[in-house]
Amino acid sequence: MKSVLLKKILAAGLTALVSLPAMAQEDSLKDFAGYVDFGELNSIFGEPAVQISVGASLLGLVGSLSASEDPETAELFKRLKGVRVNVFETENMVDGAVGLVKDVSARLSELGWDSVVTVNSQDEQVRVFMMIRDNQVEGITVMALDDTESVFVNIIGNINPDQLGKVMNNFDIEINGNGNGDGDDSDD
Repeated sequence: MKSVLLKKILAAGLTALVSLPAMAQEDSLKDFAGYVDFGELNSIFGEPAVQISVGASLLGLVGSLSASEDPETAELFKRLKGVRVNVFETENMVDGAVGLVKDVSARLSELGWDSVVTVNSQDEQVRVFMMIRDNQVEGITVMALDDTESVFVNIIGNINPDQLGKVMNNFDIEINGNGNGDGDDSDD
């Protein structure tokens, strides 16, 4: 009996220790202007299918390692403070996801974020916001959902808009809609 209780306590303690660095990293990002609190995503959607949270240390390391191959990308990674990606399978939960996107969008607008992309089609909703201060992008947030999944991305740090495509490509995230033939990329 004592052995089972001891194993449970040990497992709980190890779980807490393993999660501390991730929680500390998340907490350290909250002080930056480009950070977005998406609220309790897990309480609405459950556990994410994909969750990425990369802080400044790892981004700086990636930047240093890629400096000889791609100096432009290396410099960009060194200026980032964090990249957070959460992907949820949301089949049969679209209403909750749409409500959350609307709530977060309203909150971002109130906090001074600029809405740069809004897509309201029958089968998808997309929002892209930028936090711009002193002619510098300090954060980018992407919220995209369709019938099967919801994606929440927050890029924190000093971002040159010309380098946005490079950041997204390095994290295998497509936000520009190229290649779908719908013509949404026109210069109206």
